[in-house]
Amino acid sequence: MGRLKAGGSEQVVWRARLVLGCLALVALCFQQVPGKILADSRIELTAAPGRFLSRALHLWDPHTAFGQVQSDAFGYLMPIGPFHWLLDALSVPDWITQRLWWSLVLCVAFLGIWKLCNVLEYGVPWTRFAVALLYALVPRVFGEFPIEVWPMAMAPWILLPLVSPRARSGWWRASWSALAFALIGGADPVAGAATLVVPAIWLVSQRKLKLLAGWLGFVVAASIWWLVPLALLLQYGAAPPGPRWLPVIGALIGLPLALAAAHYLRRLANLSVARGVNRRVVPAVVACLAVAAAAPVVLLRPDGASAAIPAHWNAAAAWLDDQSAPGSVLLLSSTTEPLTALVKRPMAALTDDVKRRVDSGVGDQTLRQELEHDGVRYVVVRNDLEDTLAIHESLADAGIGRVAYFGPGGQQARIAYPSVEIYDVGATTPGRLIPRSRLVAVDGTADDVPTVVTALGGSGGAVLRSDAAGKLDGLPLIETDVSKPVDQQPSAVVLRTQQIGRSGCLHVGARALCSQEQASAAAESGLSRNVQLPQAASYEVRGTALPKDGDALERLLPVAGAITATASSREVTAPEGRPGAAVDRDPGTSWLADPDDPKPSLTLKLPAARDVRGLRFQSDAYLDGSRPAEVMLHFDGAVPVRATVDSDGYVRFAARHVQTIKIDFTATKPLQDARRSPVGVTEIAVLGADELRKAVDPDRRVPTYCGNGPAVRIDGVQARTQVTATMRDLLQRRPVSFSLCGATSVALRSGSHRVEVLAGGGLVPIETTLVKAGFGDVSVTPVQGVDVWRPNPAELTVEVPDADQQSVLAVAQNYNEGWEAYDSTGQKLTPIRIGGWQQGWVLPAGPEQVVTASFMPARSYRAGLLLGLVTLLAVLAVAVFFPKRRTGRSIRR
Repeated sequence: MGRLKAGGSEQVVWRARLVLGCLALVALCFQQVPGKILADSRIELTAAPGRFLSRALHLWDPHTAFGQVQSDAFGYLMPIGPFHWLLDALSVPDWITQRLWWSLVLCVAFLGIWKLCNVLEYGVPWTRFAVALLYALVPRVFGEFPIEVWPMAMAPWILLPLVSPRARSGWWRASWSALAFALIGGADPVAGAATLVVPAIWLVSQRKLKLLAGWLGFVVAASIWWLVPLALLLQYGAAPPGPRWLPVIGALIGLPLALAAAHYLRRLANLSVARGVNRRVVPAVVACLAVAAAAPVVLLRPDGASAAIPAHWNAAAAWLDDQSAPGSVLLLSSTTEPLTALVKRPMAALTDDVKRRVDSGVGDQTLRQELEHDGVRYVVVRNDLEDTLAIHESLADAGIGRVAYFGPGGQQARIAYPSVEIYDVGATTPGRLIPRSRLVAVDGTADDVPTVVTALGGSGGAVLRSDAAGKLDGLPLIETDVSKPVDQQPSAVVLRTQQIGRSGCLHVGARALCSQEQASAAAESGLSRNVQLPQAASYEVRGTALPKDGDALERLLPVAGAITATASSREVTAPEGRPGAAVDRDPGTSWLADPDDPKPSLTLKLPAARDVRGLRFQSDAYLDGSRPAEVMLHFDGAVPVRATVDSDGYVRFAARHVQTIKIDFTATKPLQDARRSPVGVTEIAVLGADELRKAVDPDRRVPTYCGNGPAVRIDGVQARTQVTATMRDLLQRRPVSFSLCGATSVALRSGSHRVEVLAGGGLVPIETTLVKAGFGDVSVTPVQGVDVWRPNPAELTVEVPDADQQSVLAVAQNYNEGWEAYDSTGQKLTPIRIGGWQQGWVLPAGPEQVVTASFMPARSYRAGLLLGLVTLLAVLAVAVFFPKRRTGRSIRR
């Protein structure tokens, strides 16, 4: 009796210790940056769990990235999604919800190992406790997100029913193990599958093959709710990202290691005592390991933690949802942010082509047309995490204006932009009806399509040649991939550079902000391609070029009768940072010395000698350079004079009759943030001759003559070009058009031709088009915008106007073979991919009609979820109601 009482009291003590262990794990979770939301792989779970779960019930998600098949949202339907939804419904703060889920994950892992070691009789209570604690802590340190640790936490619970020593039927064992596996969910199927390896090995080693077969059947039945969606995702969606191997390895080997540790720690403790070591040494070492495992959680502060989703994101989402104009929202950022979770309006995807254009700081109608054709109405720019000067200039040059802004000024850029800005692209529609006569077939990639459409006028449409085959044969061919022979005479050849680079000077309005760090090199300084033609034909040559930094461009800038300037160095090669910027009477341009110039100097030369009595140095507030504090002045080569620059920027001296003034900058005033930066000057007023500082007229036309554009050579024969541009175009690096002088067409024989378009006249070509003579001259039916209605995520309805010729109905969403469309007569329409990515269908000529489309796999998806629910409940019923004791009908042997 005394022994029984002792055993019972010991159980009470260890139960209390288990409670304390769980409380310690909970405290550890809440100790990490309390009050702040941690970055998570699924921010929607915190921001809007109800909306997230609602979208997860549909296979097609029209809200994200131009519409797409759900990635892994279905895997969160149990248990993590409902957990977050319930706490959100109870108005639990988001950061507490996150810590409670982490607490649940760690406590489940901790208790699972404890119970499993007890059932298998591995180790003694203190080793089981220590190993269980380490098993819970170690994944927390290495697992970035709780969903990665959850499979490892559930692994012992999958094995536990199978090894229970109590008299249990095989049905009971298999069903409860399968239910534990079902609770892992399908968010990480590879890591989940890894948790089945150890139980399967155990069943095989115990020769319980009948139980193994039944167990696998129950596992499949309990997992149908996510297995069917996963199969549909693999068939109709993009390939899911590769598994993160750390969770997989943890789920695979973590459980055997924990069991082995519990067993061998006991033996190690006994061995140490036998060798005369104090019996508390091994437990103390294990305790130190537990503290070391917990230390990173206590000490490290994860990146991206915030007290709450900033109010400006909620305000921006509300503003966007209040707008009645159709069209999606494009976020010009590659960072994780909450807008997708907060806004109801559909979101667009940032394509590689758009990203290259906005990052270049060069915007034109190609960017705007691309966004309009993509159905994008609003562009959102976040300024709180990155420098967005190039993006702002690209949007401004494309004529895309800001309509709303929210939040405080960002800290990453020299211009204190609001945290979030919203730009209006202009009228757009989610669908277009493109007549066949306005379509071309592009032999290239989807990134080539925007350039091709713009080069051919900007109002038509394009389909990749591979997508048109067998569906829209006979379309005019536009060749962009000139590396291979063609079997059809191209109506046009469009050559473009993949990366146009970025200038060292970016613009905010008329102000140029210059820095070496902003500049990036172009992929090539010209265009040189081999073009294959199966037949002889005449082609017109035209193209687009960008101003190129260098002497050829700057020779166009000086104004007659004005002060000129030279310098010992310059930080940027862009004309806005030239030495002459210091005397061009333009507060938007500035000269900056090279940071590595040990003795920076600037030399001013007047057209003729004048009586000069002083200088005044002016620096723009946003100039990224130090201000002059002391200078050494050289007047026409005479003995230098040292002078101090006063607080107003003046240097005064007795009147001198001079023509040349050399200024050595011997001391500077640092910027407010005390960064080391080169000396810089926005303007230098010359007292006594200041009227000789003359501004460059931005509206002045560049002298137009044959040969002022890029040089064109075809098969070694040179053809000169001409451009028409203004000084503003050159100074702000805007694209300008060029064409051949005189005869605009060139006769080309069949075969291979070498086409070279070389930089010239201060311009570098970025696109050149050879258009077959006569192509595109006839008037054609215009492209019409159409409205698209969505009764539910998997269906859409389009009212199509009458068409006098075969057309293509293009919807601004990602193409997927699962979509089927029917016209008003019930005739199934031929699907076709438009522009390399958009969903489209071929429509015959006919009167106005209504086209309906459905995403057919959605039915299988919903059926799979329903079937999975039924089978899961069936497994639960077996687990709860099946006799627990073994019977003759048991599947266990």
